[in-house]
Amino acid sequence: MPVTITQDQTLSEQDLQSQRELDNAFCSAMTRKDLAAVMQCLWHDPNLVVVLFDATVYRGWENVRNAVQGLFDTFPQVRLEIDEVSHVPVGDGVVAVGTATYSLQTADGSAVRIVERWTDLRRKVDGRWVYVLDHAHALPNQ
Repeated sequence: MPVTITQDQTLSEQDLQSQRELDNAFCSAMTRKDLAAVMQCLWHDPNLVVVLFDATVYRGWENVRNAVQGLFDTFPQVRLEIDEVSHVPVGDGVVAVGTATYSLQTADGSAVRIVERWTDLRRKVDGRWVYVLDHAHALPNQ
């Protein structure tokens, strides 16, 4: 039988601001195609897991780094914007759920737009918030 645990499900204003800063830093780094800054937002650990909008699973910091570099190599222009997000404290972490839009341009100038629904888990590691798990899937007909 499921057990219901009642606890305050609200982030402090400081923690909520930290989550927004992490989200903004990630979007900004992706848009600038700044690989080092993108990776600063992610847990530097072999247990990092990222599932991209095409359902490909990447495990480990190096594999995720290579995947991000591949995205940057494929698309000369990348723009990422979070459309909406909610943050919920869970244990020592925060779960976020939202939608985001990737506006990409291919080498031939063609535009590609991907709207994704995502869920991630963030934790404070060595004094800073990072993504430790990110799962996304593309929304059809967006």
